[in-house]
Amino acid sequence: MFMVNTKLILVEGLPGSGKTSTARFVQKLLDEQQIPNRLFLEVDLEHPADYESVAYFTEAQFKALQQRYANNEYLLSQYSEAETGGVLLYYGKLMKVTDAFEAFEGEDFGAYDVYSLPLEKHQQIIRKRWSTFSERVMSGDLVYILECCFLQNPLTVMLVRDNRTETDLTDYIHSLYGCIQASNPKLIYLQDENFKQSFSSVIAERPEEWLTFITWYYTEQGYGKANNLSGADGLLEVLEQRKKVELAILETLPMDQIMLNKTSLDWDAIHKQISLFLQSD
Repeated sequence: MFMVNTKLILVEGLPGSGKTSTARFVQKLLDEQQIPNRLFLEVDLEHPADYESVAYFTEAQFKALQQRYANNEYLLSQYSEAETGGVLLYYGKLMKVTDAFEAFEGEDFGAYDVYSLPLEKHQQIIRKRWSTFSERVMSGDLVYILECCFLQNPLTVMLVRDNRTETDLTDYIHSLYGCIQASNPKLIYLQDENFKQSFSSVIAERPEEWLTFITWYYTEQGYGKANNLSGADGLLEVLEQRKKVELAILETLPMDQIMLNKTSLDWDAIHKQISLFLQSD
């Protein structure tokens, strides 16, 4: 029988591993089985378990922001909500509003992004987000499909940015798993043993700005800086380390999961394995 108890499917892997196409394939399978579902991909402004283009301000910082933009305070109020000790501003949504784009052009909301916060505050906000999401999942009938927010995003902050230990990383991922355990989650992990050789095709598919940013982020902070890594070769070394840590963490999680190796399988074979995996519950 196709999934009875599972209400959450997570899709993880390195950039270019096929997470997005796999997540869409999973949605197609659920649709064919007439299982109500919602798919949330990376950078979705409506993501229920993560924050994309959302800033955190202390109460004093947000009050100063309101005073600076007194004529547009109604927009700030419309796209913000209270958070412990401060305010969350959904600036990604805000800046899609014509009046807001003109009014706040030049304001560096990204400097206050949830993913730019000191680690302790960042984790506090993200854990609360996962807990709230879990309540939403368990109170409804939908199966949620989420891409890259369970492993990739935490490791990007903790390993790549802050160079925290594998123990710290493992403990944090386990705390997130604790939030979602009741949803009986399934995890699909895509890996490529020849990642370094195939990364050139990933670069070719992405805009130049993506490569510039990810190279800076991965090599000039945390792990990359501590290990004197730089350029494209340094980026690949950090990505390999990230994959190593992700796989090690997954070995410790009591979660139903499947590892799919793109190196030895074609997509038809991968899709068949995913279909069989989702039939077991």
